[in-house]
Amino acid sequence: MGIRFQPAGKPYHFIAPERLTLTPGDWVVVETIYGEQIGQVTHLPQEEPTSSRSRKLRPVVRQVSGLDMARHSVMVERAERLVEVAQEEVRNNNLDFKVISAELTLDGSSAIVLCCGNVGKKSLAPLRRRIASRMSCRVELRSVGPRDHAKALDGYGVCGEPRCCSRFLTEFQPVSIRMAKDQSISMAPTDITGMCGRLRCCLAYEHKVYKEEAKSLPRIKSRVKTDKGIARVIDLDILKGDVIVEIPPDGPRRDRERFRYPATEVEVIPRDQQS
Repeated sequence: MGIRFQPAGKPYHFIAPERLTLTPGDWVVVETIYGEQIGQVTHLPQEEPTSSRSRKLRPVVRQVSGLDMARHSVMVERAERLVEVAQEEVRNNNLDFKVISAELTLDGSSAIVLCCGNVGKKSLAPLRRRIASRMSCRVELRSVGPRDHAKALDGYGVCGEPRCCSRFLTEFQPVSIRMAKDQSISMAPTDITGMCGRLRCCLAYEHKVYKEEAKSLPRIKSRVKTDKGIARVIDLDILKGDVIVEIPPDGPRRDRERFRYPATEVEVIPRDQQS
């Protein structure tokens, strides 16, 4: 079954004993390489996924009890203290990276600390030992990128909604500048980048729709016939099905006028008929 450890975290697969009757949404204690942790059931696959057949899956130990949840709450508070200790050690040693968050196992014996920035391997080992000594637990420092940093911080996007990465994205998909160009979005950094400083994940959501709709519209720079004469297409409003044209198509820019037409009201002039 799929288990995740964060609200919008990636699901990991575990094997549950037949005696446990579980449904999506249930909380369970699982055995991980770090120790026992609490996670939430996301799905119950009928068969073992191909991606996990090459390795031995770890077991679901039990369904959570009240004592487990009490321990988990204590570990969440202790993780906050661990972050403070790690940040203090980073400042004291003038290291150039940020401590984002921390997570402890159910018994508090192991912790994972997420960091972002210029994390050098030489500086990690002594830092890890100092943090482990102060918190009396085994510590692993894990470096993550700016997208994961934004996901951990949560917050709101420019649309006014909670960030997609913190709300439902379990994995980041590739996003290219071509997606923004195909959607006629301004190339200004403030218009195409998210809080993480990378291209917005939402650029990929409607890209396929824009590509399909654009097939029925004239190409940019093509010439079309309008009721005002021959024009050149300079922009598209794909979702409305409109074209923005300049008349006349050639000559000094100061002499041209811009008009908007529904694509159905213009006729594309074939290239071999253009003079």
